[in-house]
Amino acid sequence: MNWKASITACVSCIFLVIPNNIFSCADVEDAYSSFTSFFDKYAAATPAYAPFYFADLQFLRDDEERPATAAAIVKEWCAFTGNLVAQKDAHAFVMQFDRKDLSALYYHIEEGKPLALPDSVKNNGMTRYFLEHKDLEALGYLMYAKQVEPYVTQEYNSWNATPRDSIRMNGLLKNGLQLHKAAKSPLFRLKYGYQVVRLAHYNHQYTDAIRYYDELVGTNPTPGILQSLSLGLKAGALYQLNRKPEAAYIFSRIFNATNVKRIANFNSFAWSVPDEAPFRKTYLPLCKNNEERAGMLALYSLNNAAPDVAVLSEIHQLNPGMEVMPTLVVREINKIEMAWLHGFDMQMPAAGRQGVQTVRGSFSAEETAQLTALVKTLEDIAGNRKYGENALYPIGAAYISCMLKDYKNANRFLAAAKKIKRSPQLEDQWMLTSLLVTINENNRLDAAAEQKILPSLQWLWKKANEMDLGSESNPQQYQWGVFFKNVMVDVMAARYAAQGQTNRMVLAYGAADTINQVYPGAINYIRDSFSIPQAEALYGFLTTSGFTPFESFLLNINTLHAGGVADYIGTAYLREYNYDKAISWLGKDDGNTLIEKDPFKELLYDREERLPGDKATTTKLAYAKTMKSLLTKGGDPQALYKLGLGYYNITYYGYAWELATYFRSGSDGYMIPPEATAFEKDYYGCYRAKDYFEKALKKATDQELRAKCLFMIAKCRQKELRKPQYADFNYDYDLYDQKLKAYYRGFKRNPLFVQYQKEYAGTRFYKETLTRCSYLQDFVNGK
Repeated sequence: MNWKASITACVSCIFLVIPNNIFSCADVEDAYSSFTSFFDKYAAATPAYAPFYFADLQFLRDDEERPATAAAIVKEWCAFTGNLVAQKDAHAFVMQFDRKDLSALYYHIEEGKPLALPDSVKNNGMTRYFLEHKDLEALGYLMYAKQVEPYVTQEYNSWNATPRDSIRMNGLLKNGLQLHKAAKSPLFRLKYGYQVVRLAHYNHQYTDAIRYYDELVGTNPTPGILQSLSLGLKAGALYQLNRKPEAAYIFSRIFNATNVKRIANFNSFAWSVPDEAPFRKTYLPLCKNNEERAGMLALYSLNNAAPDVAVLSEIHQLNPGMEVMPTLVVREINKIEMAWLHGFDMQMPAAGRQGVQTVRGSFSAEETAQLTALVKTLEDIAGNRKYGENALYPIGAAYISCMLKDYKNANRFLAAAKKIKRSPQLEDQWMLTSLLVTINENNRLDAAAEQKILPSLQWLWKKANEMDLGSESNPQQYQWGVFFKNVMVDVMAARYAAQGQTNRMVLAYGAADTINQVYPGAINYIRDSFSIPQAEALYGFLTTSGFTPFESFLLNINTLHAGGVADYIGTAYLREYNYDKAISWLGKDDGNTLIEKDPFKELLYDREERLPGDKATTTKLAYAKTMKSLLTKGGDPQALYKLGLGYYNITYYGYAWELATYFRSGSDGYMIPPEATAFEKDYYGCYRAKDYFEKALKKATDQELRAKCLFMIAKCRQKELRKPQYADFNYDYDLYDQKLKAYYRGFKRNPLFVQYQKEYAGTRFYKETLTRCSYLQDFVNGK
């Protein structure tokens, strides 16, 4: 049970073993999972087990007890009054009113003392019940329970342990034993017995808690919630006495018997079965019959994140018809998805200059055996009408058969499920599974196959859009957006990549982007991976006519559009300094994005953020036109210097880097990556910018301009000095640190500063740089 590292709290009666400071300060909004899934976690339609639906990012999908213990207790009190009192009034009376008000009511009934109560108490329906029925035994018990409560209540979200007065608790315990003995009815003997066991448990008198349970509660046949709560206290005491198998056995019985405190009993069972525990040898033999064995195995399975088909089959054989079985089946399928889901031959295209590459998946012999066994188990379960959600099992078998590429059986199971009445969840899962089978049973996604799956894809798109696409407030609906994304990326795009249909692959990405528009994968994939010819071919496809219905569907729901592709092509030509073609392609993008910076800004220090007060704007198109115009001016030193600025400002260190790149990492620079493209060499090394500053320097006659040119050449030369990388020295930090310090010394001792100081110290520009450039200051000052 390797999930235990993720448990933040055990809320059962064994919580005393957990330090109070382990509660996380972080709030995890979503209980979702990180693995690729195509099977609805809610398909089981068993809300009582919803907290235990599978997730790998959180231990439980929900930690709220349903029903809450207090609600269950209040319901029993309502029944005690013959349901003459509303639950709202009973809750206020039992759970909220002060003991002093109950005491005033008690002595008014017993001794006729004047009744002085707040209006909220006086007008309560349960107060009226006691005034009419004068049940002092019940009222006296509630007064005693309110005395006990502060000593047995744990603040689960508190950093500090609840203070406990051991002496006072012992006094209340003795009083409880006396009241138990004096109680007139078995019901109140049960209630006092429960309070006595509670006090002993929370006062660390674990042996006594077990004895009190056996003597006062275990022999009392009165049914009710306090029976299971008392038994849980006994189990917690056994845990504290290191009798973990006995504790686990009891927690298992309670978990399977009642939904009250089910999460607490689940967690408590988990803590009682350490990872190294010999579960089958020591724990399982404690069960007295097949029903108990199936119940303990079910709880064990709920605590296990690894696929274990054999346990599912064993539970079915031991106790067919268990209520938890639908949950176990869906969990097992989800666990298999997390562990092994590569059975759809999901070919994931690799972003790189070598084009689309694919990696084919296959199952190992062991995985294949387990999947085949699961299909057989699901088929066996489907033949037993004792289970609920009967359509679930053939649908699950169809899905696993699809993973195994056994499409004949997959279709057979889908046909069988179609004959069974299905819940809305299972109808949706049937549709999704049918779509996956149809996609995968076709050797190639050609026009005929696309037309065949189109209605199902349209259905899935509509299903995904029944919610706010950016919201996770409804996890049951949210997952359908995820399913749509998974189908488009992990199945459709992968198939198109394998078929060499790059345009369709990125359209599938673009359709998936509508689920998460914050990080659009399609256009980023194009920017990272497409050559110019590939992008031009894609643009041609996007701007053609006569689309098939399938193509039209993809295009209508896509984030990818011709303008964005044209922008990328134009930008790619900017990187090649081919301004004619850049101008042609950038002109095709009607929404040519504004860059709120001056790409010819003359800065004495590198800065990529926009300067305060800079009101200049440009576009890639305007920049390309200006650069083309400057290149026509031949040997004009001012034009050459401005060209140098234009080239420098689109480097990693430049002010307007956004003109040539879409993303800038703060951790790059001062090193040219291996296998760098020509543009990347300029981007990180500033070679082209330096070349034009040198040309301007040779042509210039004005000393101020010559000073500017030499200073910018010196800045470019700094970037040619490679910064040592940690990995260069086999991660030897001392050697790396030594080389890094030497690098910084060399970085500051720019050899061009000698010439700069000697020839241009009298210029206004030199004096300005001396006040603004710390490296020049260090050089001049001999640092």
